[in-house]
Amino acid sequence: MSNTPNIYFVAGATRGIGLAIVAEIAAKDNTAIIYAGGRKPQDAPILSSLASKYPGRIVPIKYVAGDEEGNKAIANEIFAKHGRVDTLIANAGIANFAGKIHAVPVKSFEDHFSVNVLGPIVLFQAFRDLLKASAQPRFIAITSTAGSIELIPTLNSFDLGPYGTSKAALNWVIRKIHFENDWLIAYPQCPGSVDTDMARAAMDDPTVYQEMLEKHIRQPDVVASMLFNIFSASTREKDGGQFHSVEGGIHPW
Repeated sequence: MSNTPNIYFVAGATRGIGLAIVAEIAAKDNTAIIYAGGRKPQDAPILSSLASKYPGRIVPIKYVAGDEEGNKAIANEIFAKHGRVDTLIANAGIANFAGKIHAVPVKSFEDHFSVNVLGPIVLFQAFRDLLKASAQPRFIAITSTAGSIELIPTLNSFDLGPYGTSKAALNWVIRKIHFENDWLIAYPQCPGSVDTDMARAAMDDPTVYQEMLEKHIRQPDVVASMLFNIFSASTREKDGGQFHSVEGGIHPW
């Protein structure tokens, strides 16, 4: 690695995949300075322990998805200290309602859209100038195959309407950002099935979840290692605007 520090911002970094990504970056990139954003970073003991383990390299910071002024304030703070962000990871998201479309409250669709779509949009708008100041800027949005329209027949048994709808919209947004910004490496990244609190909460049948856990679901640290290997080697020509699988392939839209 170069001695020039790589500046990261990870949204949704107090638990689950985001927390594991922060730990993975710190362990593998010894130049990294990682801003770890979450609603209540002061109540995230594992993140606090990581910040102590890597003093000056992991900076817990309050982040609220979709908060325009708050996102701008974070961007201004990082700009004042570093002048740029090299990798921006939009990981914050919700998945808290399972049900058939006809039975889902409209408010659930609104809540998922607000966090899972508007959150990354607001984040990108706030950080765009910082990314543009980087020699190799990356904007990676954590998405899901639940947002694949083509895979609906395969995944139809999982009634994640609000979540899937929001992730389909997110995929569109990130692909559009790729085409609008020819200097940027931007793509939606699926982490696969990951054993997190959010995943457990979203699955209304614990028996089904346990079966998935035994057969398909990876632990966050395993996924974070796979994701780091993908995004650290990504290029605009090879990866930009693609719907990435954690195994290294490409998912259908």
